[in-house]
Amino acid sequence: MSKKQSKAPVNEWSDFIDADRVDNKPLSTKIEASEEQRKNVALRANLPAISELKADLTVEREQAGRVVHVIGRFNAMITLVCSITAEEFSFEVEEPVEGWFEDKESTVSFLKAVKERDGQQQKGGIEVEITPEEEDPEDMINGQIDLGELVVQHLILAIPSYPRKDGAQHDLGDEDIVPLEESPLRKNPFEALKDWKERR
Repeated sequence: MSKKQSKAPVNEWSDFIDADRVDNKPLSTKIEASEEQRKNVALRANLPAISELKADLTVEREQAGRVVHVIGRFNAMITLVCSITAEEFSFEVEEPVEGWFEDKESTVSFLKAVKERDGQQQKGGIEVEITPEEEDPEDMINGQIDLGELVVQHLILAIPSYPRKDGAQHDLGDEDIVPLEESPLRKNPFEALKDWKERR
């Protein structure tokens, strides 16, 4: 009886590459999101719009061919809302992309192999440090890697938490801020006691 294959999910921007295409020689590829895909990614990322989203990536095999390593850079032109003026403005994002993938249906779990190796080496008094990102690679689905989804995840992480348009500033500048001890709002704590004694 054949094992039922799981269907690869289609995300807001899916751009699949077959892991079988990747051998010992690095494979370079360029991907770019369509207008409809950019619109869907903008909705997911809670952005008004994305006018450009593309990436230059290199895919290669590591760890004796079990793990596929993706590395490169992405470029995006997104629309943000200024946290000060509430105005929309364009913002360019250019960041690195990196990810590790493994077909766990056809190979021994890389994480399991690492733990078994560490257990054997620790018995011999040897400790080995493992890079966290490489320790537990993402699962491939049917031998495919979704490069588009990988880029989208990195884009979302790169979005500023408090976007600020160039030149935008609060109504009050530093020179307008009065030190607390000089503020007329700061009253003498004995002022109320004085009034109370006069009323008495």
